[in-house]
Amino acid sequence: TVMDLGCGAGFASIGLAKLVGQEGLVIAADLQPEMLEMVSERARKAGLSDRIRIHQCQPDRIGIEGQLDFVVAFWMAHEVPDWQGFAKEIHALLKPEGRFFVAEPKMHISHEDFETTICEAQDMGLAMLERLRVRLSRAAVLSKVA
Repeated sequence: TVMDLGCGAGFASIGLAKLVGQEGLVIAADLQPEMLEMVSERARKAGLSDRIRIHQCQPDRIGIEGQLDFVVAFWMAHEVPDWQGFAKEIHALLKPEGRFFVAEPKMHISHEDFETTICEAQDMGLAMLERLRVRLSRAAVLSKVA
């Protein structure tokens, strides 16, 4: 079970749905209903509606129940007003040893600000696994400490 957090138009959601296979689930989560409509339509056209669940977040919380294997937050963490609360909620949602991929745009987020984001995620119980090279981004994969 994977969550595409801040999924926007769903480009990653569609790719993730192909990766998780017929037994997997992708939760496409966003604040904006218009974006979720786009994801729903894309999923229908791609024949992946059965693998993608649409979820509208609240401004101050993700608001889902359950346990996730993987969370993707691509170019959206800097828009979260309470990053510490957000990281805490992600930690609670992840299964033991679940993974969290976070990428932020270099043109908006300084190296220092990204390091603060990572440190705060670590303070919430997420351990650094790997820093990744992602075009135009600062990116890392963290894991829930079991």
